[in-house]
Amino acid sequence: MRTPYVSHPAWNTVERIEIDRAAEDAAVPTTEDEPRHPFGDYGILKAEIEELLLDSARRGVVRAVVLHPGHMVGPGWNPLNPAGHFNPEVFTRIAHGELLQLPNEGMETVHHVHADDVAQAFELALTKSDNAIGESFHVVSPGPLTLRAYAEAMFAHFGQPARLAFLPWEEWRHTVTEDEARATWDHIAHSPYASIAKARQRLGYAPRYTSLEAVIEAVNSLIAAGVVRVPD
Repeated sequence: MRTPYVSHPAWNTVERIEIDRAAEDAAVPTTEDEPRHPFGDYGILKAEIEELLLDSARRGVVRAVVLHPGHMVGPGWNPLNPAGHFNPEVFTRIAHGELLQLPNEGMETVHHVHADDVAQAFELALTKSDNAIGESFHVVSPGPLTLRAYAEAMFAHFGQPARLAFLPWEEWRHTVTEDEARATWDHIAHSPYASIAKARQRLGYAPRYTSLEAVIEAVNSLIAAGVVRVPD
């Protein structure tokens, strides 16, 4: 609203805030039924496999269920980090309060899931097969994290003030290796935010871990293994 419906002097003391409704509407979880537009060999082939399995299941040729896990983490896993790639050195730098550079504005999302919650979904798909056969389900934590929020939370976890800088993608990609840049691009280009409503309703899926809880458990195991180094 750019002008008040009714003029009054009190409006002069009201702070006006403009909302980008298109952006707000876009920030909703993706359901399994929404049209997909896969890109890259991995994404395209995975979509083709899913279509083949579900079509065969619905025709009674096979008994198939498709589960879509997020970025899997847990003890022994190397988590997708706040920079969008898998170099665990990022967690070491955060633990020491060092500057972390993120691509763009750090507002792209990543959506983790604990391996235990993925195992839960497999068990539910087997025990509630009548509700699962011929269907696909997202298997992720209750909500994603933006790269920025993820980084800030990890700095806080280690008792450090967040030290973040942001660079346009074309500049940022030259600050990391080619493999790291490739991994980050793949993740921020997808920027996943998956709905688990269908898995909750049809299977009773109830993830025990938030994204951050799952990541911290994984990072703690890397600390114990000496992969991530924390201050003495």
